[in-house]
Amino acid sequence: MSSSRSTHIVRTHIADSWRWMWPDILMRIIPMGLVPFLYLGVFHLPLSFLGLTLHDVPLALMVGFGVGIALTAFAALYRMFIVGPWFRRPTLQDQIFQSIFYLFLNAPVEELFFRGFLLAAVTQWTGWLGWGWLVSTAVYTLYHRLGKWSWRSVAGVGFAGIVFSLVYLLFPGPHSLLAVIIVHGMTTSGFLSWGDEVLYQRWRYRQTRIQ
Repeated sequence: MSSSRSTHIVRTHIADSWRWMWPDILMRIIPMGLVPFLYLGVFHLPLSFLGLTLHDVPLALMVGFGVGIALTAFAALYRMFIVGPWFRRPTLQDQIFQSIFYLFLNAPVEELFFRGFLLAAVTQWTGWLGWGWLVSTAVYTLYHRLGKWSWRSVAGVGFAGIVFSLVYLLFPGPHSLLAVIIVHGMTTSGFLSWGDEVLYQRWRYRQTRIQ
């Protein structure tokens, strides 16, 4: 893995990303995506219980991209200055491939599970929204340790999780996952994918200064 002091740039290709992505889809994405719908089926609940509504789409897009841009910048900077300077630079094709995964698969499924399902289910069973928010945010944050993320990275996830919950809960009208899915996808991409390009450009700039 490249660092700010290294002169060797590690490149990744679609095959490299697919190598870790397909078992992640099988073992994490698919189960997390199914559980909320099983819960709906058992308790005969509507899709709106999970935030699967399209309430005020223009506002959701505006909030999603507005907050998403800010959190994307935060994620890249947090990666650079708090987590560490090492990076792998994806090829353009791999960058697009990773972005599709984070934006259109990972973010929708995680938001469906943590905000749509877990927050709502805990609130339903305890009778208090505060418990739903606390449990869903804590579980979302700590479950990243299962992927052996460092505590510095997990701390950033915790902050992002709080923002995700606020975007979801403070959106006017019926709960809708659309805005928070956009924010989540952009933030994750900024940390795990686009952040690599930011770190590479920073490294490249420093190399030109040295020369």
